[in-house]
Amino acid sequence: MSFKVISTGPQALFQDRGRFGFASSGVGTSGAFDRLSAARANHALGNDPNATVIEILLGGFEVEAQAPSSIVFTGTEAEVKVRTAGGQSKNATTNTIIDVAAGDRIRIEPATYGMRAYFGVRGGFLVEETLGSASTDLISHLGPAPIQEGEELAVGTDIADHRWWPKLRQLPVLWKRMPAETLTVIRGPRDDWFTQESLNSFFSQVFTVSNDSNRIGLRMEATTPLRRRQQGELKSEGMVRGSIQIPPGGNPVVFGPDHPVTGGYPVIAVLTARSCDRSAQLLPGDKVRFRLA
Repeated sequence: MSFKVISTGPQALFQDRGRFGFASSGVGTSGAFDRLSAARANHALGNDPNATVIEILLGGFEVEAQAPSSIVFTGTEAEVKVRTAGGQSKNATTNTIIDVAAGDRIRIEPATYGMRAYFGVRGGFLVEETLGSASTDLISHLGPAPIQEGEELAVGTDIADHRWWPKLRQLPVLWKRMPAETLTVIRGPRDDWFTQESLNSFFSQVFTVSNDSNRIGLRMEATTPLRRRQQGELKSEGMVRGSIQIPPGGNPVVFGPDHPVTGGYPVIAVLTARSCDRSAQLLPGDKVRFRLA
């Protein structure tokens, strides 16, 4: 069982839950940016929770099925077009379980909402692992290379439920459209490096997601840059996904799954797990507020 890649869109990466336990060696966790959407894809198909999915940036990804299988796209809101070998159309949307046959061409269109879609197949994708994970890490260059046109995608056997056959074929929408997204955080560990005025500003103002954002981190443009109480240098210390660093310019940087394992700018707050997942779907220009969990 396999798929042939016709088009990748801007970027398509293999991802699973990530590689754990190597931060002391300078290797981050990586894994799916929107972990909840990736997990929903695997759960909907009866897969093992760590089955490999494909993370698709924005859309425009197209494959041709080489054998019958069941698939689903999660994460974004987008149209999914399926054209059979006989020329018939059986179109659907993301969050729909689709049964495909050999010769079917499946294309996820550019998203009408959201940034990253997750393409799951019954059994997961068969990918060689590095340090126990099939995830592509863009900062360390570990894991498989980004998917290319013409590539053959093999299907694995990472199945948790062998009697799987869902009566519910349409999943509920996970992320809802908001005029300004609110991300929840816990304070610190370096919030004492900032004036009370800056802390108040961090929680009261609206930030804008910058074009200069990726899986390594989301850069936020502040209306009022945040000022430090301390102006000295901070020794490098360990970082986690969701850490919100404040460089000297005062514009926050929110670490994503491919973040560096250490950093030297003070961390004013850290996103909760759900807000880490939600941040994966933020587009450049989106408005963001922070609030305490």
